[in-house]
Amino acid sequence: MTISTGNAPVHIFEPQHSATDEDSVSRSLAMPNGCSSFESFISNKDRILVVINDQTRPLVNAVLKRLPLKGKELTTIISTGTHRAPSSEELAFLLDGNTPPYGGSVMIHNSRDPSSLKRLGQTARGTEVQVNSKVFDADGLVVIGSVEPHYFAGFTGGRKFLLPGLAGFNTIEMNHSLALDDKARILALEGNPVHEDFMDALRLFGRNDDIFSIQLVMNLEHRISFASSGHILNSFADAVQHALKTYVCRVHSKADILVAVAKPPLDLDLYQAAKAMENVKGALSDDGILVLVAQCKDGIGNRGFYDLLSSSDDLYSSLKEKYSFGGHKALRIKQLLQRARVFAVTELEPSILETISIKPFREAQSALNEALALKGGEATIFLVNDAGVTVPIPFES
Repeated sequence: MTISTGNAPVHIFEPQHSATDEDSVSRSLAMPNGCSSFESFISNKDRILVVINDQTRPLVNAVLKRLPLKGKELTTIISTGTHRAPSSEELAFLLDGNTPPYGGSVMIHNSRDPSSLKRLGQTARGTEVQVNSKVFDADGLVVIGSVEPHYFAGFTGGRKFLLPGLAGFNTIEMNHSLALDDKARILALEGNPVHEDFMDALRLFGRNDDIFSIQLVMNLEHRISFASSGHILNSFADAVQHALKTYVCRVHSKADILVAVAKPPLDLDLYQAAKAMENVKGALSDDGILVLVAQCKDGIGNRGFYDLLSSSDDLYSSLKEKYSFGGHKALRIKQLLQRARVFAVTELEPSILETISIKPFREAQSALNEALALKGGEATIFLVNDAGVTVPIPFES
């Protein structure tokens, strides 16, 4: 994105430039971490369930064409969590065609269909875990995920295929209520109640040896730069270390004006694009201005989140008394608005943003011009490209 700031310098941050290395998938399949090779894994399994991300995560079709699964009874399931089902065009984009390159049937998880769920039990934090029963119909699961920073789960990927990916809505809602805890934060795993609840759900599932995991880290072009395969926990841990090097940027000061650009697929709606604000807010000065740039072609996304955000109630108190889905995200945006101003460059109707105290713009330059008029020509300006995954952190943090 090109912007003009007069004489004020702009500090640009984005994921580290790393080469595309799709062959890393094949290498990791042959030499996995914590288990035997992929071919050995599937050799005694007839019914395989392939679990892949939905349209809100980076594409995985470069992996699918490398999986030697011919001759198996195959089902591919899209782990949507609470997200909407992909459109036919989005599904074809995910699969690189109408069906996966290895064949078989395709299904889309529906978290609100109780008939598709099976109860696993209760986590240590009281989450009632129900997941798609298809995970029990298969001899083996091939789980493909992308690992990047996540504003309250620490990181995406790995254990998230089950919860929230293939979980029931009530299970996801109970888990996400833990995001009200201050320890549920970006880049944090140890002590993070949301992550630890994910891990409890995985223990309740109890079939980790029947999972072959392929975890990816994507580069600036949203292509594979790193792949780690094998045991669900080992492969995730490897990918986390690579993700830290790829997505975290150290900054020497905080910005007076911070432009956060949410790129596809995290610019689909306001609910998804809010992740870009969460990722960068630690690098924004108090009384600063955050300019969110996101298309939001699907509108606001989760309606409950928006209704909570537009409420005048003491949101933290009401959510502690009775949590409702999307409350964690609404609360964090409200907390940001208490110490900074937020401008948004989107396709949303202006009144939608004005209702939640965000100033609407159609063009990034217009938003930046107003921010400069308010903060002055000496303002420190950060431009964060791909803010949905990039995390700028001040050195003192």
